[in-house]
Amino acid sequence: MRRASLIKNMEDLSDDEGDGFTPMEAMPTSRLSDIITLLDKKKSSVVNVDACLPPKDQGEMVLKTLLYKISSCVKVLSLRFNSLSQYSIDLIISWIAMNDHIETLYIMGSGLDEKSRSKLEDAWRRKLTGHRTMNLGYTFLRVTQEKALQQAAEA
Repeated sequence: MRRASLIKNMEDLSDDEGDGFTPMEAMPTSRLSDIITLLDKKKSSVVNVDACLPPKDQGEMVLKTLLYKISSCVKVLSLRFNSLSQYSIDLIISWIAMNDHIETLYIMGSGLDEKSRSKLEDAWRRKLTGHRTMNLGYTFLRVTQEKALQQAAEA
């Protein structure tokens, strides 16, 4: 039941009110606390959470809090080498489907099977433009319309 209610409230991640979702105040490690502090300052364009999330179910609320706090100034998100639960994978897919500012996503070694990776790729293609993947489909790239036009003009 808990999982269903969190997925149902995915839209809450994108609004400032956070209706129905309260971000965690304390992170389980100092590295994650540093990342949250960085996100609260909204000054970083890169968020690297490689091998930082607690495994499986333990990391679900941590991940949801991180995704909630990521602002539009973040362009690169790296979630490599985390042991993600299926719920966490679904959370990332739902978040990416509504995200219009992340331009690079690294997700290798995080427990995605081919079906989940394919769903993530479909969600990735819903926003921005110039979509492509690298590293066996575990690095996702896309750009804003302005960057795509600029790159085309330079070519």
